[in-house]
Amino acid sequence: MREQYKMISKIVGLELLLVFFFTLNGAFVTIVQPSSPSLHYIALLPMAIGIYVYLFKTGQWNTYFSPRKLTPLKETSLLSSPLLIILVLILFAHKGIDTTSILDLILLLFTQLFIVAFIEEIFFRGFMLRVVASKGFKTAVIVSSLLFAITHSLQLLGGHSLEDTLLQILYAFFVGIVLSLLIVNRQSIMIAIAFHGLNNFFILEKNTEGPAFINYVLIIILLLYAIYLWIRASKLTNVDVSNQGHSIHIVN
Repeated sequence: MREQYKMISKIVGLELLLVFFFTLNGAFVTIVQPSSPSLHYIALLPMAIGIYVYLFKTGQWNTYFSPRKLTPLKETSLLSSPLLIILVLILFAHKGIDTTSILDLILLLFTQLFIVAFIEEIFFRGFMLRVVASKGFKTAVIVSSLLFAITHSLQLLGGHSLEDTLLQILYAFFVGIVLSLLIVNRQSIMIAIAFHGLNNFFILEKNTEGPAFINYVLIIILLLYAIYLWIRASKLTNVDVSNQGHSIHIVN
């Protein structure tokens, strides 16, 4: 009972910390109204720096980013290829990206990869997945993905329509499932960060609004991809849901 309370406390603490910084960032954007899109995430910089320092200080940087974590290129390419398909579909649906300002493009890509995606992936596919690891990979994947989707429900405060927000939450949930299952299937968290950052970047710098049906197509692809990864993970003798070499027996 004590261990379960400790686990819940850690999860709630991590979620509240993340929500606090993203709410703070939203308030900053509302008040300052920065002209450059890349500056819309500048208030998250202290949090990102804090995580980088924490990982180095505690010796956990190699836990997540050591080259030894990388599986053979052929296996990684095949297993993560649906992510590339999703990114291509997003680009195609929105007719590419706005290249009016190359400097803004570079800065936004940097902030999405090394601040936003880094923070969220370390929290959800790193810390949270690791905290729930003792409950088995299925529970860990579902809990971390639900929290990932709940965090994105904050868009309800940003003037989005109910349908758009619900689609965003659903999309975030299945993205969370897929990225968590890739970790379970012994893939590097760097893949999750790269996809997350590029996904955000392509959507933020889109040329036009894509057709409404594309969102449903993406969700269907993610669902099928998640089913495949789930079945694949279930066939493994041991899975590493902590992303740091702590293997636990699969709970079926």
